Amino acid sequence: MVLRKCEICDRKFKKTEHYKRHERSHTKERPYECTVCHKKFSRSDVLSRHAKGHIQNANGPTNINNAAKNTTAATTTTPPITAADGIGSITAATPMIPDASDLAASLQIPADPNHVQEEQRRMSLVNIHTSTANHQDNDAQHHFINRTSGGPGPANARASVPVFPPTPRDVQITPPGGLSSNLDFLADISAHQPRTEPEINAMMMDEQNPAYFGWGDVSALETVEQQQQAQRPITFDPMPNEMLQLWLEPRADSVSHHSSSIDFMRNMNFIGENFISPGRRDSRSMDSNKAIDDIPNERFTRVERSWVAPANLVGRLINNLWQDVSCYESDNLFSIPPWQSMSPSTGNYPGSRFGLDEECRSQLQHAFGLSPASIGSINSATPNDALSPTASTAGSGSIPTFPPAEILDMALDLYFRHFHPLVPFVHLPTFCAKKTKTPLLFVMCQIGMLILGTKGTTSFVSKTFTCSLERISSELSKCAIGNETSTGVISTFAAALLTLNLAAMTGEKLHIQQSQMLYINLMSIAQRHGLFTAGEGQSVDMSLFEAVPDLEMRWKAWSRVESTKRLIVGLLLLDSWFSSFLSTSPIITPDSVQIVLPCHESLFQANSSSRWMQHIRGGKRIITSMVKSPNETTALPVLDVPVDEFCMHALLAMLQLRLSGAYHRILFKRPNYPFAPCHTYAMDGQARCLTSLQVQVMNTYNESLSRMNPNCIVMWHHMCMDLTADIQIFELAAGRNGAGPARKALDDITAWTQTPAARRACLHAAQIFKAISNRRASDDTMFHSVHALFSAALILGLYIYMVPRSAETQAGATSIELLDDIDWQQVGTEGFTSFMEPHGSPSSRTMDDQTVNFIRHGGTIYVRGVPHQGGYQSARRILLDYGGLLKDTGKWSVRKFSYVLHIMSDVLMDVD
Repeated sequence: MVLRKCEICDRKFKKTEHYKRHERSHTKERPYECTVCHKKFSRSDVLSRHAKGHIQNANGPTNINNAAKNTTAATTTTPPITAADGIGSITAATPMIPDASDLAASLQIPADPNHVQEEQRRMSLVNIHTSTANHQDNDAQHHFINRTSGGPGPANARASVPVFPPTPRDVQITPPGGLSSNLDFLADISAHQPRTEPEINAMMMDEQNPAYFGWGDVSALETVEQQQQAQRPITFDPMPNEMLQLWLEPRADSVSHHSSSIDFMRNMNFIGENFISPGRRDSRSMDSNKAIDDIPNERFTRVERSWVAPANLVGRLINNLWQDVSCYESDNLFSIPPWQSMSPSTGNYPGSRFGLDEECRSQLQHAFGLSPASIGSINSATPNDALSPTASTAGSGSIPTFPPAEILDMALDLYFRHFHPLVPFVHLPTFCAKKTKTPLLFVMCQIGMLILGTKGTTSFVSKTFTCSLERISSELSKCAIGNETSTGVISTFAAALLTLNLAAMTGEKLHIQQSQMLYINLMSIAQRHGLFTAGEGQSVDMSLFEAVPDLEMRWKAWSRVESTKRLIVGLLLLDSWFSSFLSTSPIITPDSVQIVLPCHESLFQANSSSRWMQHIRGGKRIITSMVKSPNETTALPVLDVPVDEFCMHALLAMLQLRLSGAYHRILFKRPNYPFAPCHTYAMDGQARCLTSLQVQVMNTYNESLSRMNPNCIVMWHHMCMDLTADIQIFELAAGRNGAGPARKALDDITAWTQTPAARRACLHAAQIFKAISNRRASDDTMFHSVHALFSAALILGLYIYMVPRSAETQAGATSIELLDDIDWQQVGTEGFTSFMEPHGSPSSRTMDDQTVNFIRHGGTIYVRGVPHQGGYQSARRILLDYGGLLKDTGKWSVRKFSYVLHIMSDVLMDVD
């Protein structure tokens, strides 16, 4: 079939008649003229329907009565009809009306010669039906009812039969020989059948029968209005015919020309199983298998392409997660399948540790190359960032030059050296850059380039962040609708997790704002997939690995399962610190959290299957327990000794989620802030366990926390600070929302400084400073530690600034060195409780411990042997010390945090 293209609007048509009709809609040509009233029309079928109005007027009431009587006579002589005879024999004796045919011939309607007989028969049938509908004598209808009911039809029985208006069931529907199908014939009948229902479904209108609604032309509308005023109370104002044709033009993607006919058939219940003879019904059931085999595969393919809702390939991820990842084809969880991998390279780049060569660089460049429009918008937002290593020209619209393979390989190495230990979910022994999925690998390189910190790499990351964010968001949308495999979903979650960390590392406010939806979507989709409710899925047990006989394959299957468990912990950590940093309620529901703990780090770092087996024989377990989020009824889990740092992070993240959720449920934006949040939590049924859980953590894991990376103990101190001080007040006092709220917040802090909770908060703030100051060179700092250090600076600095001098000389006051070691097990719940709780009064028990006495009675504060009394000068020294430490924390861009502290201390030199 040759496609014809409109030269004006470029629309394409398969049929010549459609193309000609559309062409006339542009040229406004009207070649068809009515010989009666001399109106002109652009389409022959519109002229035909217009002519039928003249035919009906020419027949008159007398002709209509005669036609009805002739029809009655014809049906009287028709032999009885059975259902087995089929529908086609019902109207075999239908006569033609000479008046109608003669008038139609005299009109000289120009039309296709192949359709002349068809148009004449259609007009005849319309006249028969119209005369029957408007004739008050219902002989034909009464006789038809008696014939279909099987009983005799005497003339005197007419009075006992109720007179009904004609319906589609009463019409003789066998198509004459000229009609193409029953559907065409029924469509013509429905176009002129009197309607009893007032509602019209405009979406089911047939493009070939616009007169179905009386919209075809004005004269036809007036005729219908005169004859059917009672049944058609709604009229339309006359409109130009060209305008009607424009509105009634069929859509380009329209498939069916008989939608109204199909709707008409659906409403008629006389075509169905009841009209099929038993013999035909049996033969059809016998041929059902053959009918299925006869359906071509191409039809199913077309249906698949046309289906609106995308196919859900995964379902709920947790249902078969562990089985899917353990049986994945690739060695590494984040690698592409072998059949999708690139062609073997001629050799890795010299000195490359992970196989990032020129071929891999080309693939990254192809996937993440920026367009001039996007880079122009980014450069216009940051006009001072035109840097020579990242720009081919000096213009603001230049596309950044993609880094060479050497820089990318160096950045990837820095990622694994400095960032990977913080969130270790990638299995290094099986990792290969050339096989890793492109979005994940690119974000890894971006993080490494930020850690590298050169002028060129920093500018490149800034300019490509939006492109990377859009790509990851697009990939995540596939996970939302299930249009991705299980391992593909996990890989996308990993890329999104690193992208959000990248946004925090850049320190740009715009990047953090742009990544808000990615954070919300990532956590929501992960929670919907059940990643944080491990108890609802299959168990992680030895059956996953025992079925693998080969040791090498078993080790790789275990590594993929372990990578998934560690990624889930990384998502928990992300929600805990992101919600705390953004002052929003966490997305994960704390009460429902249930995860499988990661195995010991030594197992995950084993560089071969034999080394992995040695650790197992040494007592390390490859199957760990499933733990629930601790609460008032669920105790802290018993962790293997020595406690793995990542397991401790998982436990603290669950507590942080519970604490953040309680704060935003109970305290956020209350008109009157409490002196200490822990006092309010103690009166809430769900949150009253928060203080006791923090004490239990220190009593249970004190020894492990003291030897771990300082990020763990900093996270614990931060949660204790949140229990004893409302950080929102301190951010307002620092000037987050301007001068007015700041002065009100400072008044609240003045009252807060008189409480034991405030003095305990100062101790935790000082211990955060100590832990980060004493970290080793190999101890990398997590983002939540940087945020905790900033919050500690606000709490301790504003406490010293606002505390009255009289508090240092009250009865029982003592001096204390804030950076000395503190026995938190000895301190217990001191400062957490209030006089409203049992044993909450300061004098309820005696204690010789200096720290406990300071919490109870206050006193002079010393930092490195220097006394800090209340006032601006002491507070200024505290803020400068914390600001300097923030600048030394490394990879995280803390320029803004440090800048705020320097503003508060009025020292702005060397901070930009």
